Order: sequence, then C-alpha cells, then structure tokens
Amino acid sequence: MPDSLPPAPLRRGAMPDGERRQRLCEAASGIFLRDGYAQASMDDVARAASMSKRTLYQIFPSKAALFEATIAATLAPVALDTDLEREPDLRRALTGLLIAAASHILAERQIAIYRLVIGERHGSPVLAEATHRVLTSRGSSALERRLRAEAMAGRLQLPRPEVAARMLYGMVLGSAQIRLLLGVRRTPSAEEIAALAAEAVNLFLDGAVAARA
Repeated sequence: MPDSLPPAPLRRGAMPDGERRQRLCEAASGIFLRDGYAQASMDDVARAASMSKRTLYQIFPSKAALFEATIAATLAPVALDTDLEREPDLRRALTGLLIAAASHILAERQIAIYRLVIGERHGSPVLAEATHRVLTSRGSSALERRLRAEAMAGRLQLPRPEVAARMLYGMVLGSAQIRLLLGVRRTPSAEEIAALAAEAVNLFLDGAVAARA
C-alpha cells in the first residue's frame, strides 16, 4: 500500500487553490486601495474576483487574513526563488535579482499599498501588525541566499550576508521608494532601475577606491 494517496483530480473547470488565492489577493488590493482597509467589503472582494463569498471565507477566514496575504503578495518577488539565483555569473545574478525586486516594489500599485498601510496605521493597527509579521517571517531573499552561498564558497568576504543583502536593496530601493511614497517623483523606468542596480552591484563588488596608476 502506498504511503499516501495522490491528490484527487480537479473537477472540470475547477480552479487550483493557488490560483484562487492569487485572484483574491489581486481583487482585494484594488478594493483596499479604493475604499481603505476599514471600509473595504469582503462582498466587494468576492464580486471583483468573480467568486462566492463562501469561497472567499474558505480561503481567508477574515479581512485581516486577506490583507496580510495581499501584503505578502506585494513583497513576493523579494523572497521568491528564481533562476537568477543560480546564474553562474555573480555580477549578472546580483544585478538581475535587484532589477526584479525593484521593478515590482517600486511599481505604482505596490507603492500605493505601502501608502495605505502608513496612512491607516493609527485607525487600523492590524495593517501595521500584518505588515510587520510578513516582513519578519518571509525568510531569506534570493539575493541573500546567493550572497551567503558565495561567502560559504570563499568567493566573497561577507561576515553577515543578510546585512549585505539589505544594504544592496537599500542602495537601489531606498531613496526612490521614499520619494515615491511622498509623491515627489514618478515611477522609475526600466532603464533607470537597471542603471541603479548595475551601479549598486559594481560599487558592492569593486569598491570605491581608485586604482593606483
């Protein structure tokens, strides 16, 4: 007898749970941004996702749980394993990982989600708590894992790869994200993000000391 039974086949037309979750998070982000957290309606989320309210509550038992999943989806590319993490060329790998993260996190909708958290944190403390929980529980990023692997192989001298990863993210995301949150700059173009990422990686790998003649 096998140790476990294979999963039951999906009914014709049935949607996998992962796809349901993604669709609900996408619909929820639109409703949260339109109405704010406190006024957002689970009925409206279900309607926007073309699902029943019963299905919504089967996946997310509360609005707080749905919002936390929406925040996690906003940050997903920072934590996702990608082919770039295993790219043999280190400079290309680090640059690509930073471009992927920045392109997502600096996008208009993601910035709007962060503004929502900041703007409603006093009236709805659950928003700040959910965001903090996601940030502290999502584990190491693909960038951090690659830096750690390089350090363990002796190719980089990094006593704390997690700190190095945060520094690299900060070099690319920090100033642009703050100015976007304040509404004093436009969303950077793909070319601008690529240039920022390349400059950060070059500075990180090569240092800023001028070579002696």
